[in-house]
Amino acid sequence: MIRARSMRASDFPTRIEPMLAVAGGMPVDPQQWGFEYKWDGVRCMAYFDGRRLTLRSRNQIIITQRYPELANLGKALGNRRVILDGEIIALGAAGRPSFAELQQRMHVDAPSAALVARTPAWFVIFDILHDGAASTMDRQYIDRRALLEKTVAAGKQWHLSPFHAGDGPAMLENARTNSLEGVVAKILTSPYLPGRRSPAWRKIKIVFGQEFVIGGWIPEAGERSDRVGALLLGYYGQATHGRGRVLRYAGRVGTGFSDATHARVVAALKRVTNAKSPFADKVPGGSAIFVKPVLVAEVEYRRWPRGGMVQQASFKGLRTDKPASAIVREPQSKGAL
Repeated sequence: MIRARSMRASDFPTRIEPMLAVAGGMPVDPQQWGFEYKWDGVRCMAYFDGRRLTLRSRNQIIITQRYPELANLGKALGNRRVILDGEIIALGAAGRPSFAELQQRMHVDAPSAALVARTPAWFVIFDILHDGAASTMDRQYIDRRALLEKTVAAGKQWHLSPFHAGDGPAMLENARTNSLEGVVAKILTSPYLPGRRSPAWRKIKIVFGQEFVIGGWIPEAGERSDRVGALLLGYYGQATHGRGRVLRYAGRVGTGFSDATHARVVAALKRVTNAKSPFADKVPGGSAIFVKPVLVAEVEYRRWPRGGMVQQASFKGLRTDKPASAIVREPQSKGAL
């Protein structure tokens, strides 16, 4: 009889690139898909090797120290080795996820007890990638979801993302009623494809929004020059003439800033000031302060016509979990009822 060898510490993965979704509309065959809510937070992979819990961001930075309130997740898992995929969120008005609130936590490596109490973080879990001695990534999404529900019980600061098979339109309407971002549709039979942006996962947005590269800024007029009047936004796309990727100008965002956000963003901008414009396109106006294209902003908007500028945009926060070089224009497919 052949005995299964015991799992060595070296067999347990310490880094897995998260699977990513494409933007799109409601599937025409919703019965073949599972649906979850789209959360207004940052991606997080949780690795528990039976003794220690490690949290990593989408770009593989260890963020365990930023969220001490999640430490008990490891205790709840006992000695079971698992890898979980999910999103860290903070709650704002009326108990809804708020990226602006999360900004107070996502850049702080040693939060005080007062900050944790004032702005607690939640871990919303939606997938399981490793269980015991084996990877689960080749298993179908519907099977991984069933395993997840058997493995992880809701805790004080974590819970499983609600899930419904084949009920996408109703879930999207519920997201709309509760002022959520939208839903994510996942093919029930799909495996987990690490590091790939796959059409097997589809994000269906109610409000348009995406990340933009910050290429410059305009201070507020008068004596308030230490505040942001507007950020100059861009994305990487094809050059108008010739080949290659360039930073295309997408317009401005001048709303959505709190006093704390003004201070945080201005400090970040001043660290990366640049003499020349990073944009391939001409930027209207002559009062801009240009910066190196390394900062990424999360922005909501109402319209972005092809060949035009972003309209009615609102700033939501800075992101450190996505490299500026990866920011491209996403499709504007809104959730259809």
